[in-house]
Amino acid sequence: MQGYSDKISQYKATDILFFLIISLSIVAVILSFLGLGEYLFLSLNAVATKYTFHTFITSLFIDYFNPLDPFFFFSMIFIFIMLYFTYKLSKFIEMGMGKKFIVKLYLISGFFSIVFYILLRLALLAYYPILNNEFADGVGLLWGGIYGLITFTIFPSINRETSAYLTFVRMRMTGKSFLFMIIFIRAFFGLIYGLFYSYLYFLLYLPELGGILGSYIVYRYRIFTK
Repeated sequence: MQGYSDKISQYKATDILFFLIISLSIVAVILSFLGLGEYLFLSLNAVATKYTFHTFITSLFIDYFNPLDPFFFFSMIFIFIMLYFTYKLSKFIEMGMGKKFIVKLYLISGFFSIVFYILLRLALLAYYPILNNEFADGVGLLWGGIYGLITFTIFPSINRETSAYLTFVRMRMTGKSFLFMIIFIRAFFGLIYGLFYSYLYFLLYLPELGGILGSYIVYRYRIFTK
């Protein structure tokens, strides 16, 4: 019993982290359906007019959801598949670096996503004024923390070829190639949707890339390590 108890407590931080992600994501879907998403998603409009400063934290645990989107169900399946693999990686990091480290890594990655979001939002002021309620600019920055956790495991083998799962397909590639693929896919969709539909898509796809920068800084400068 003692060994089983130790095994459970060993990944306590990871379990709490992903419990927050799943529970807040469910609440986010409900609030979005009710038109109250701004109380969980980060929106500079809501921060300035409704003082939703807590969304600087809650937005780090949720993604942007549209329950009325015809692809909503498939999006949720993809997200939960990615969460499953990230959960496994998170336990691996926590086992090697400790409980506090995994939380700090996730939060610092999310912090850089927030910085990227604010810079992008300010760059779009000419098109979408912050105090104009006509535009729904709320975002969830879950992928910033997720990318931070994933890429932290890539940096040590950045130039070494390893075997890894790409969704359900096992492929061999260098860490650098895998990192480039993550950045390219996220940036590609952000730029395509942003340039052809609305610049607001920049805010939905690009800020999470800041999580990769945050993770690299933690790895490169050995921040939070024992």
